[in-house]
Amino acid sequence: MNPIVNLRKRLNWKRVAQDCKFAPHKGQIPIIEAYLEGKREILWVSGRRSGKSIDLGFICNLECMLPDRNIWIVAPDYNLAKKVFAYLIKFVSKTFEQNEYKIGTKPGMFIRFANGTLVECKSADNPNSLIGDEVDLLIIDEAAVMPSDVYDMYLYAATMIRDGTTIFISTPRRKNWFFRKYHELQEDPDGFTLKTPSWINPRMTQDKIDKSREKLPKDIYRQEIEAEFLDEGAGVFRKYNEASMDNWEEEPKIDHRYILGADVARVNDYTVITVIDKQTHNVVYWERFNKVDWALAGERIANIATRYNRAKAIVDSTGVGNSVTENIKRKGVFVEDFAFSNKSKEQLIEKLSLFFDNGAIHIPNEKIILDELDVFGCELLPSGKVKYGAPNGSHDDCVMSLGLAVWGLYDTKTQKPITRDIVKKREVEARPRKRTHY
Repeated sequence: MNPIVNLRKRLNWKRVAQDCKFAPHKGQIPIIEAYLEGKREILWVSGRRSGKSIDLGFICNLECMLPDRNIWIVAPDYNLAKKVFAYLIKFVSKTFEQNEYKIGTKPGMFIRFANGTLVECKSADNPNSLIGDEVDLLIIDEAAVMPSDVYDMYLYAATMIRDGTTIFISTPRRKNWFFRKYHELQEDPDGFTLKTPSWINPRMTQDKIDKSREKLPKDIYRQEIEAEFLDEGAGVFRKYNEASMDNWEEEPKIDHRYILGADVARVNDYTVITVIDKQTHNVVYWERFNKVDWALAGERIANIATRYNRAKAIVDSTGVGNSVTENIKRKGVFVEDFAFSNKSKEQLIEKLSLFFDNGAIHIPNEKIILDELDVFGCELLPSGKVKYGAPNGSHDDCVMSLGLAVWGLYDTKTQKPITRDIVKKREVEARPRKRTHY
């Protein structure tokens, strides 16, 4: 038997859990036991709020008690990886003496132990940081959201040399590589799988489950709460693939009117500009960029709006967006400010979803846009409100920009272009009529 497995089995994990004031529930315990038994690959697919991240933190804490171990905590983005790391720090502080470990933050967060063990926090959106090292324990949180090529090219080989253990934990996301891995490990004697709904966690009361069923769309409830793998995922939007076009770019037409939607970049996001033809409901212009200062971003938006027959611009005015909209207005563009709140975002997303459902919009066949529409979802907050957005590690700038442009459309019916004859007829109808006296 692997000597490391022997060391793991000698760990009194229940005593450690008691010292850490951690009482794992019946969904978390099988994952801990599979780790202690030396399973090479462990996969837990579970609904939201089932305690996945804290379980990973506890298992990582157990591994830190062994000497000379190299441990990675990897997630789709760094903030999500830090969530598991935060649980680990909490457990480490109750398991080890203060002089037995050191926490560092450069180049990334890590803990180095006096016994030679090292834990590092990693992000899948920086694949270069995943090259080279050999790992004894690889923990992958929200694995289903991680691109398959990141696992195949960078992570798969990380545990091979040292016969390490990989733990995959995630809520499902379509029948992607995580789904295939789940079925692969069911046939592998060195693998272990577990699939549980959200209510495996006793803190997910029946009242919370009922609220989720009532508030969330059916498919999202099945995926996010019941942990079901769905054929096409459980996004908010449907029929967006049917709405995509290859030849979508159009120069402005003199007798057409346009709406421009602009989502303004935050620190790590993108500014996205989308222009829709009000007559055909076709997206005719789309641009995505980042690392551009707000003044230049505002100038680009103003120039594009002017080019498309002085299109009305609906611009995200939340936070930094407010200064951008003021710059655009100074250039003579008609701007409608749109301040994002939980309520306004819900209204905007519901309108965009309606346009897709009715086949009333045509969008570019661009992978970035389609991917954002695919993974865009919603979750039920503890307050009972529904929160829309992209999952951790993903962006929703394209979705928001498209939604802002659609916000300027009156209904799902397309309109006829305003020809010269229509303009002339309206002018005649608007003239004051002469009164006839008898």
